[in-house]
Amino acid sequence: MKLADILAKVAKGDALTDEEKKFVGEYDEQKTLDTAAANARKKAEKEAKDAKDALEKLQGEFDEFKSQNDPAKKQTELDKALARIAKLEQANKDKDAKIAADARTARVRSLAKEAGINPAKGVSSDTIDLLVDNLMAKVDIEDADAVKAAFDGFKSSNAGLIAANTVGGAGNRGTPVSTTSTQFSGKNPWKAESVNLTEQMRLLSTNPAEAQRLAAEAGVTLKLD
Repeated sequence: MKLADILAKVAKGDALTDEEKKFVGEYDEQKTLDTAAANARKKAEKEAKDAKDALEKLQGEFDEFKSQNDPAKKQTELDKALARIAKLEQANKDKDAKIAADARTARVRSLAKEAGINPAKGVSSDTIDLLVDNLMAKVDIEDADAVKAAFDGFKSSNAGLIAANTVGGAGNRGTPVSTTSTQFSGKNPWKAESVNLTEQMRLLSTNPAEAQRLAAEAGVTLKLD
């Protein structure tokens, strides 16, 4: 089941199945991002292990070459083996560096979301990610004060690109997080000027009656089973 397919149904005004409503209610965007990053790291780590295994095999060949009695042949094979070993060692270093870089990028983007840096309507999330990556390239992400200072400066300089947070803490994307009240207090996610499919899905799964009221207010008829 894909979130995009469910969003498409909502956009058309189609009713959701109980299974789809349950999926939406349990959907965790950050968990999905973290899982994708973890899978990417596992793949890179496997490739690094395969390269290291090949390196060990070559080391065995290298030891065999050293035992040969033909000096000329030994030197030729030795030079070849050394060149291959050097190449594999460099490949391992490159893969280790990539794993570390990918882990850092995932951490930076997670910290940015926690700080409330989310794209405003009409702004690509890829654009925000690239700006944040460049911003944090030389910042020590283990230094909480340095990270906060960098993000505060970014939000001040790029206010037009960032979604305003109206309730709650960082990463709220400007939508209410409290469901204790039956009356929705944010911008109507069904109205053309404030359409928000994610918020529509949240309301449909947590408060269908309020979702139907807001949709009707925006001139949209929902088919709720």
